[in-house]
Amino acid sequence: MKPQVTAGGKGSQATARGTVQLLIGRGLFMVGGYVITVILARGLGPVAYGAYGVVMSLLLWLEVASDAGIQRATIKLMPESGDADAVAQTATTLLFGVSIALLVLCWVAAPWVAKAFDLENGAWLFRLAVLDLPFNGLYLAYQGILQGRRQFGTLSMTLMVYSVAKVGGVALLLLIGLSVEAALIVNVLATVAALAYLFPQQRPRFARLDRTLRNKMLKIAAPLGVSVITMQFLLSIHLWSLKRLGNVPDEIIGWYVAALNLARLPTVVPFVLTGVVLASISMALARGDDALATRYVQAAGRFLLIVLMPVCVLGALDARPIMVFVFSEDYAGGGPLLALLLVAFGLFSVLDTLLHAMIADGRHLHVMAGLLALVPVELGLNALMIPAYGAIGAAAAFTIALGVGTLVAVLWSKMRFGGMVEPLTLVRVVAATGVVALASTRFAVSGFWLLPKLAVLMLLYGLLLALLRELGPRDFEALVVWKKE
Repeated sequence: MKPQVTAGGKGSQATARGTVQLLIGRGLFMVGGYVITVILARGLGPVAYGAYGVVMSLLLWLEVASDAGIQRATIKLMPESGDADAVAQTATTLLFGVSIALLVLCWVAAPWVAKAFDLENGAWLFRLAVLDLPFNGLYLAYQGILQGRRQFGTLSMTLMVYSVAKVGGVALLLLIGLSVEAALIVNVLATVAALAYLFPQQRPRFARLDRTLRNKMLKIAAPLGVSVITMQFLLSIHLWSLKRLGNVPDEIIGWYVAALNLARLPTVVPFVLTGVVLASISMALARGDDALATRYVQAAGRFLLIVLMPVCVLGALDARPIMVFVFSEDYAGGGPLLALLLVAFGLFSVLDTLLHAMIADGRHLHVMAGLLALVPVELGLNALMIPAYGAIGAAAAFTIALGVGTLVAVLWSKMRFGGMVEPLTLVRVVAATGVVALASTRFAVSGFWLLPKLAVLMLLYGLLLALLRELGPRDFEALVVWKKE
């Protein structure tokens, strides 16, 4: 992958190779996640699957809260610190301690949580879910340490182990009995399996906290912690608001959760890019090399644009048949929701990547302030649109709020790094996407035929970019993931 059409650079190639390594692991992780989603959505039905989705959204927010910004602070500090091992031990101690404290708090608060979200047997379900918190705390520490050391291959393998364990566990439930409770237990055991893979290679090391290092880490982590908690709140509040304000049947909640899980496909890209971007830009700026940092940002922006634009557009055009193919005819009503949510997560992918570039640039407070400012925007849109339009209103409010945040972040990148992509690249990608979108509308298919249709359209898209000289041999060098730096 090259950062620009006319310029390359060793930095962008290193970013691309790390990105591809993580993309392989994250891609398999996402595939496993969708297999699980299909099994649970079909096996539980819309009503029970909706309840599972609400509980898991709460757990995800709590796990982000338990991070408290420490993981990202670890990624930033390790390449800058003269004692990377001390940073790793401090991060592990802090993350495990925070997660244990949060587990105790959630266990006590479970009855109130169940009542707030009107969940049948909700206290028991919530307590089963939060058993994952301490294991996830250790896993977060590993993620920060591995990305800080740029050990992307090991992290990729860990994602594969987690995915295989969770898919295997859910598949086993088909034989012994599928239920919301059993699915939550499998989620915990999958995290344990990932840790079991990592322990023999790098045992977690705890240490008495050094005051200077702890304070330095927390100084970075505090605004980052507020930021990641706020971001996850923004990613969840539309679902929670729909449950509270929508006055819609439980079946529609199930449609919404299914569409939401499927629409997360674009997040595979920022999940991969953010760790690479944060570690790489932090390293470049620590060396005083602004030009290299700019190449990293532009390489990431070009990667986002080329990969995500056709995925979001083609997915939105065939949203209803995709929902039916993946989840069954019972979820056909979720097609319009999927189309809107795909756009929303495409915007989120750009926003999240740029926020990590801002963090690497030392603008932690700017990131925190910007995300906090989006909270009243989304809450206001939810209050305005959900009572009037129900689930469509929730998806639209979410999309608009992310659009506002993304626009501001893009303007910042333009001022700091000269923009994410060159105008000519943007024109070429839009043109190629427009051609395949037009071709898609000419062929309405359903069922299994969706797969060859989308595969052919993506192949056509790649060929068009090659003919337009946007893709070339340098882009495929990044696929040689075994090549040493």
